[in-house]
Order: sequence, then C-alpha cells, then structure tokens
Amino acid sequence: MNRWVLMCAALGIATSSTAQTSQPVVTTASASLVPPDGWTQTPAPQMLTLKAPEGDTFVVIVDGGASGDPKEVVAAAWKRFDPGFACRIRLVTKAAATEGWDEAWAVDYETSPDEKLVLFARAMRHGEGWTVVLARGSEATFEKRAGAIRKIGESLRPAGLKPEDFVGNTALPFDAARRDQLKAFWRDAMAAYGVPGIEYAFIDRGGVVEEGGIGVKTIGKADPVDAHTRFMIASNTKGMTTLLLAKLVDRGKLGWDEPVVEADPAFRLGDASVQREIEIRHLICACTGMPRQDMEWIMTGGLDTPANKVLSLLAGMKPTTKFGEMFQYSNLLASAAGYIAGHVDYPRMDVGHVYDRAMQIEILDPLGMKDTTFSKAVAVAGNHADPRDIGMDGTVALGTIDKSDSIYFARPAGGACSSAHDLARYALNELREGVLPSGGRLVSREALLARRNLGMEIGEAATYGMGLQTSRRWGVAMVHHGGAMPGYKTDWIVLPDAGIGIVLLTNAELGTSLLDQTRRRLVEILYGARLEASAAMKTRAAALRAEYAALIVFLELVSSNTTSR
Repeated sequence: MNRWVLMCAALGIATSSTAQTSQPVVTTASASLVPPDGWTQTPAPQMLTLKAPEGDTFVVIVDGGASGDPKEVVAAAWKRFDPGFACRIRLVTKAAATEGWDEAWAVDYETSPDEKLVLFARAMRHGEGWTVVLARGSEATFEKRAGAIRKIGESLRPAGLKPEDFVGNTALPFDAARRDQLKAFWRDAMAAYGVPGIEYAFIDRGGVVEEGGIGVKTIGKADPVDAHTRFMIASNTKGMTTLLLAKLVDRGKLGWDEPVVEADPAFRLGDASVQREIEIRHLICACTGMPRQDMEWIMTGGLDTPANKVLSLLAGMKPTTKFGEMFQYSNLLASAAGYIAGHVDYPRMDVGHVYDRAMQIEILDPLGMKDTTFSKAVAVAGNHADPRDIGMDGTVALGTIDKSDSIYFARPAGGACSSAHDLARYALNELREGVLPSGGRLVSREALLARRNLGMEIGEAATYGMGLQTSRRWGVAMVHHGGAMPGYKTDWIVLPDAGIGIVLLTNAELGTSLLDQTRRRLVEILYGARLEASAAMKTRAAALRAEYAALIVFLELVSSNTTSR
C-alpha cells in the first residue's frame, strides 16, 4: 500500500494544487502540462509520451475520448500505447477531482516484489472528454525522479483551462471566524483519517494569535492535547539546523560557499569529485546527487549509536545523479551539516554534544523554545503525545516513540521533539525574517533568506532550499516544511504576503494527508479559491479504506492458500 500511495502522490493523484508557471506548456487535444527538464517528449496522434533520462520510466498522456466508463477508457489507452499490455487490475478507486477536472479515477495493477515496478493509471474527465495518464517504471527511478513526476501531475489540467492565480490579491483577514473554519476542517479530517490528536498555533507578524489542541494524546485515553504537548517533529528539525548555519555565517565562522572539507577536514564522501565540490550551502539542499540511503540509518541507528557514525556512513556514499541536476533528499548529509556547525562553534567537544549545545544556546534559548528537546528521556517524561500506529491490514493500535530511536544519532536531520507553542516561535522567526519579539535580531535577513534561495525543483512552482520548501502554487507565496517519523506527521506554513502562519502537529500515520490538504484549505479560506480540500479529503480517506480492504482480502487469500497445503 505505501508504495502505491507514495507514487500516486508523486504524480499528483491525491493532490489538489497547481500554480502559475512561465515554463513551456505542452498541450494534447484534451490536456496541458509542463514537462520536466531532461525528459524525452514523443508526440503521437492523441498521445504524448514522456520518458525519464534513465530510459526505464515513462508517463504517457492519452486523449481518452468520450466513453463513460473509466476502466474502459484506461484499457483503451493501454491498448493504444502498448497493444500487448495484459496486467491485471488490483484496485480501482475514485480520486480527487481538482484543477478543473470533473471526475477522476485511479487504477492500480498487480506486480510482484521481484519486479520492483511502479505501474498505475489515472483517468480524468472534463465535460464529456477523458484524459488518461499511464505510468510505468522502476521503483528506483520513480523515487529518484519524484520531483519531476510530481511536476507532471501538478501541472496537468484540461486543455485551455487556466490555473488559479492569486498573485497580487490581498488575503482576507485571518480572524477568529476564519480560524474556526480551518479548525472545523481539521476535525472532519481527523475523523476521516483516524487522527487521535492535533496541536496547532496561528501566528501573524505581531506574535502568536492562538494556540491549542484538538483531540487526545493517546488513543483509548481522555488526556487532551494542549499547546505544550511534545510531538516528534522529525524533518522540521532541518530548518532549525540551517538557522544555526545562518548564525555562524553572520559571525564569519562559516561561509555558504565555503568547501565543507575546509570547515571540517574529516568530512568524506564516496566520490572524490563531489567531496571537493560540495559547499556548506549544499549540505541540506538535496541538490548534490546523493541518494536518500535511509535504510542505513533506519536499520542501524539507535539511542546508543555514536553521532560520528553519520560521517562514516557518508564516507561510502556515491551520487546517482549529477551535482545540481535534480532534487534528491539525504538525511545523512543534513545531519552532517548540524554536526559540522556544532564542531565549528565548539571545536573541543564531541560531535553529538556540540550540536545539542550549539542549538540550545544559539537557537532554542533566544527563541524561547523551552519545550523543545533532543532527549527522548526528557520528552517522554513529561507532557507528550503517543503515536497512533496502523498495520498493513489497516488495524489501528497504540504506537511507540521507540520507532523513532533510529534517527537519534542523525538528529540534526530530524531528531527534535517540540510543541506547537515552540514551533510557532520558530515559524514566527521565519515570518519576521530574523527579528525577535524583543525587536533584536536572531539572524540577519540576508542569511535567513539565503536558506530559501537554492531552489531544487520539487514540483510545479515549488522548490527546495536549505531545509525549507518555497512554493508559488496558486500564485500564493508559501514557505513551509514537513516532518515524518512513525506515527508523527507535522508541518509549519508561513504566507509572507499575507503576513500569517500556522503550525500543525499530528500523532497519526495518515496525518500526512491532513497536512497536505490544509495548505489548500488555507488558500480557500484566505483567497477565495475553489472549494476542493474537503472533497479531496473525503475521497482520499475512502480510497485508503478501499486500499486496506483489498489488502485484507489479499492477506486472507495468502493465509488460506498456505494453510490448505
């Protein structure tokens, strides 16, 4: 199930967002899209094939005609593209119809684990005409090219339909009534996705406007979430780490363009040329060509794993794409950024403790983030939320924060526990561009904004900087970042032009969908965008229930076949 969810998300199957773009738009008879750079385009009658540079992955846009049945439309599209296609359908689910589409369906196919194959289709109707998206390729390329594939999905809309564009529009006041609209959406989404509790904060440039919690800390118990309840915030730690880098740049202890090997001669990579080329600003830009390699830290990390293991794991890493070619997320490189910053600030202390000390003194204390900690023992001893786990068959159970122990030795990339109260102070610093509530400065505006400027493309009108994502989707400027560890999904969002921001922490695996749809709902409330978020949320939840139901049938069939032998 997870592979299908991730790959559909990469193509925009469950998203509801798009943006103005100045890039070339390719049009078929029924649809238009913005093709990713470097992909081969092969037009044919009523069809456009986009092939990844690796040659093993394609996305095909097919004009589907006016047939009324989506399965028939998809079958006809495969026959046109590949007459010999004969894979069995595993599941057909209704998808969110957004960006001017009136109806959308997702089709999943049976594949074996040994194939390591991603294979799916999507059928979308506008008026009486259908457009079909066919996708087939290797898991490795789909993961590596996720940003490019997401761009295809987010930019795909009916031919001749202009995207929503709120550039130059003034946001409506984010008053109590509009905040209540967003909280009502969250309550509906919590019920749909089975999220036990959320913690939130609303900010404007004057400070924190409102903070609190909805729901409970632990399933099966009545203890409510409040604004100081600690959640794992995972990759939201990255932006804090780059804020530490920015302070050191201000002081002249580091330079954004300083070679990493000059800042820390012990730094090693498995590729000598990248090792020489990589600069401080590249460590959390997802732009070096280094792959995720998450299994190394997930399978080997623990509370007792020394922090210097990060550097030893990096010493064997080699790039899978060219430097600066595309977005590839590396938690280990991001972790190295924090440890190198700590080493520069406190060169005589050991690797792990220098980061913890530097973050406490340079970032957490000045921002007043008293709930935030890198210590699991401290986090669980007090006011904290327990994760909600979900099994492969869709069963719900109380999870455990122990599943996040593996990130501890690489904690600059994702090991902090925090609260909405604290994370609001971090988001407020982003909104106020480095100015503290006292009027003093935590960091210069130039150094803070440099973290948003690198811009590896991760979708249509969306880029990744240094532990921050910047988007102009719908013509609305957003800066945000998400975080995900087992049972914890979190996000913070600031809208610089509107002068507001939100923080949202959840304790459930399916919290990711709630976070994604919150960004859309926020634009609906503040800018009067088409009402899509609620319908997308309900459709997504129904699709997930169908996915789990199909998986249960499969597991029962496997069990029956096994016991009958």
